[in-house]
Amino acid sequence: MDKTDTEYIEPTTVVTNHARLNSIRAKRIYVYTVEITNADAPDEQLKDTQTRIELFAKVANQSSLVFDGREYAYTAHKLLNWSTVSVHSANAEFAHTAFHVALHLHRTYDTQALFKDQSPKETAGTDDLDQYSRGMEFALDSIIRSAGAYTETLDKQHGDDKATGFSVHWEHRASVRVLRSGVYVAINAHARPITNVKTVADLARAFFRGNPGPAGPAWTRFDANVRGLRVCVGSTYVVLNGLTTRAHRDLRINGSSIDEHYKSTDSLDSAWPCAVIAHTNTPVPLELCKLEPQLLPRISGWQRMKLMAQSVLSSTQRQHMLERAVQHVQKVCAETPGVSDFGITVSSELARVEARVLPRPRISLGSSTFAQLDPHASWTIDRQTLYKAAHIRKWAIAVFCSKQQCPESQLLAFSKQLIKTAHELGLSFDESKPQITYAQTNRVYDTLHTLRDAQFILCVVPSTSVSLYGEIKRVAYTQLGIHTQCVNIRNTKGSRTKLVEALLLKINTKLGGQTTNSFQPSEPTLYIAADVCHTTEIGVSVASFVWSIDSGQTFAGTVVQHPKRQEIIENMDVLVRHALRVHYKHTRVKPVQIVYLRDGVSDSQLGDVRRIELDGLMRGCKLVDSTYEPRVLLMIARKRHCTRFVQQSSNFENCVPGTVVTQMTNHNGFHMVAHHAIHGVSKPTYFLITHNTTQMSEADIHNMSYNLCFAYPIVTRAVTMPAPLYYAHRLSGKGRVQINAPFDMLPYFTVKKNAKAKRAAEEDVHLVPVHHNLADSMYFM
Repeated sequence: MDKTDTEYIEPTTVVTNHARLNSIRAKRIYVYTVEITNADAPDEQLKDTQTRIELFAKVANQSSLVFDGREYAYTAHKLLNWSTVSVHSANAEFAHTAFHVALHLHRTYDTQALFKDQSPKETAGTDDLDQYSRGMEFALDSIIRSAGAYTETLDKQHGDDKATGFSVHWEHRASVRVLRSGVYVAINAHARPITNVKTVADLARAFFRGNPGPAGPAWTRFDANVRGLRVCVGSTYVVLNGLTTRAHRDLRINGSSIDEHYKSTDSLDSAWPCAVIAHTNTPVPLELCKLEPQLLPRISGWQRMKLMAQSVLSSTQRQHMLERAVQHVQKVCAETPGVSDFGITVSSELARVEARVLPRPRISLGSSTFAQLDPHASWTIDRQTLYKAAHIRKWAIAVFCSKQQCPESQLLAFSKQLIKTAHELGLSFDESKPQITYAQTNRVYDTLHTLRDAQFILCVVPSTSVSLYGEIKRVAYTQLGIHTQCVNIRNTKGSRTKLVEALLLKINTKLGGQTTNSFQPSEPTLYIAADVCHTTEIGVSVASFVWSIDSGQTFAGTVVQHPKRQEIIENMDVLVRHALRVHYKHTRVKPVQIVYLRDGVSDSQLGDVRRIELDGLMRGCKLVDSTYEPRVLLMIARKRHCTRFVQQSSNFENCVPGTVVTQMTNHNGFHMVAHHAIHGVSKPTYFLITHNTTQMSEADIHNMSYNLCFAYPIVTRAVTMPAPLYYAHRLSGKGRVQINAPFDMLPYFTVKKNAKAKRAAEEDVHLVPVHHNLADSMYFM
């Protein structure tokens, strides 16, 4: 990079969702393991969490012990005498069972060690916190969490919408984090759907948005929403375990009908299914299942969209809500029995930290023009051409629905708008009227095969069917080697300029075009990104591996089949060798440095990534040339965290795109807000630098990461993560369709009940390579 690119704009200050933990009065934390066993079977540990909490409370009500509900109890004072205690549970399931509760000293922590210097190690990639500090962090976290979550509602904003079956409650959970700049209590806020209707029958009407109709396949979608609900039947509280498959009128209890058994005066719909009570498997009408406010186990798709819409808060609202949550944490630490013995004091204000803002790159478009970036790090392509536009000689439209659903005149009008917009962007279509073919959904291969001479096929589908979409992509990717672009039938109606532009950007990228050019590395660099998708349709994990075939704007990729739930990529040497060969074929230059971006790796897997994937990368370089030793940068990117930043201002506005924070980490890494949030508060990406032998400085790495966020070709704004990681994520999702069997005939769709038969059928399903016509293209976009 040029020297000017490594300079920062003037530093700024941001406010986090962390409050500093100032001190701990207790000198030590004593950790005890809790064993709750069946008196008749001493080797059998009780697993039910609620029962464990109940039994522990009975035997420890006079002590200052804090129980996490799982395995450990904590106290500020060492227990001098403790003997095994026998106790019975009030839970009806364990009414006749005696349990033994025993405590054993597990470990002792010196609290003053927390407040020593937590600066990161000098060597990049080494673990910053030793096991002792991590254990104490876990202990403090469990102590503060033991008081439960702080919940509040914002009724003024959301009201109480009975139509959805739930109201939005904000749940705040506190967690302790030991970072390089000190010890903090992080406040994590989540929107939760809490029931606001009287019965499960009302919940069903909200779920189906009206009368659900008689018992049948439609009710299977509601079954998962009922499982785990705690309801009151008569005067007894029970937990539900789903729905019956048969209607209310066809069921019997001890020879009596449902109406005779319950003798209810309420109006019961005999065509509906009944709920099933857990443990007894007794059916009960939905109208008799009285609900109290509680968290819904699952919600439908439209309810989830409603929840997301209702849970959008401005940065100002969210910050004020976090300040109230901090006051609650202070109250918990001072007043909760057991917790107060530790003397934990937390700052009343959210932490302020220094941040830096990165300069924005110059976005090159076609005809030697540059994009004009707005304050939100986005630009428009109106009346501007793409940096590199594709030339489309022949294309076709495959319609997987009837002419009544999608008339040919509608498709011709849509294709006319598509071509008009394409010419404005610089894309050239030789054919103004494409070939249009109507087909049935079970004739995917025959339809696409007849159109195989086209450069790309626009596939019009009637719905968002996973099986139809998967089969179209499977045939195109693995058998015919042609580019396809699916579009829903409803999106072909009327004038949709923005949607058409988005389609053309995807088509241009698939055919080798380039939307913009946001950066040029100062020396030959190979960019690699990897991700692993744990799919459900084919019963295996799919690892995706993408690499640049030029200066970092165009990528190719491949997928690898993994055993189920395996996250680490083991055959990195073969993948890297292939990537280096393809990169050299296009550039005729050996990369001086390799930038490896990895997604989806937790702290516990960092050692495996360095030991297996990084070593495999080095071996892959040696397979190409035994003397080839490029410099390597390995960075892990994470979005699964709860850290947030806002500007220090009266309105707590969102951070400016390009804001970088290095203090709120416990690794050699940084948080970066590269994008502008459309709704709510921007979520930063956390980058962890685990290995760096390149000559790039910290500022160089920050700028490179930010510039790559402008390289995602199907949008005209900065995205949250570097573009190669998005490519890897897309390919891992699309890779599940590269299989040897028709997608709609997979066991996931055909074998519903027999788990053994499903596993046996899944053993015959495996991934196959992409067709050679698509091998070096971005077909996965």
